[in-house]
Amino acid sequence: MDVGARMQAACSGRILCLHGSGGRGATLLQRLAPLCAAAPDWNFDALDAPSGLGKWWSYAPGQRSFTALSYVGAEESIALVESHLVAGGYCGVLGFSQGAMLAAIIAARSALGEGPPLRLAICMSAALPKPYEDLLLRLCNAPEMARQSVRTLHCLSKADDVNPPQLGEQVASCFMPSSKVLWHNSGHQVPPTECLGDVGTFLHQSARASLVGDGESD
Repeated sequence: MDVGARMQAACSGRILCLHGSGGRGATLLQRLAPLCAAAPDWNFDALDAPSGLGKWWSYAPGQRSFTALSYVGAEESIALVESHLVAGGYCGVLGFSQGAMLAAIIAARSALGEGPPLRLAICMSAALPKPYEDLLLRLCNAPEMARQSVRTLHCLSKADDVNPPQLGEQVASCFMPSSKVLWHNSGHQVPPTECLGDVGTFLHQSARASLVGDGESD
C-alpha cells in the first residue's frame, strides 16, 4: 500500500497496547483504565511479549535498550505485533517503556512502507531503541508525506529516572511534523489523570484526520 493510501485508511478505533519490560498486557490495561474510561469510543487490547519473560527483547548484561548495539528477540516481537495489528484490524499502537520503543519501531516501519498500515502511535516513557536508530534516521530523512502518515503522541517526564526523556524527544523528532510531545511530572509512569484530556484530544484529531485524509490537526 502506498503512502497516499495509508493516509486515507480509516481508523478502526482499535488500539493494541504493549507493556514494558517485565510486565504483562493485563497489568498495563489496569494502569490504562482511566484512559480507557475516558475514551469510550476506542477499544484497547493488550499483547504479551513472546519471550514468556515479559520482555520484548533482551541484550547484553550492563546495557540498556538505549545503549545496547543489538537485541535478542526483537525481530520475533516485531513480527508478532505486526501480525496482530493486521489480524485484529487495529489502527493504532500504544506502548509503555520498552513497549513504547517497540511501538516507535512499528510506527516507523509503517510510515516507511515496511510494515502494516497504522494511523497512530502513543509512546509512553520511551527512549531511543539503539539498534533501530538507523530505521528512525531513515524516517527523519523520508518525504514529509511519509512522516505524516502515522500520527504520534510521545508522553514524557523530566522526572523519568529510567529512560532519559531527551531520548524520547529524539524519537518524537523523527516523526515530525505529525508528532506531539505531552510532558507530565509523574516520572516513569503512564500519564496521570490530568493529562487524559490531552490524550483524548490526540485520539479525536487522529480519528478525524483519518476521515479527511489530510493528516492535519484541528
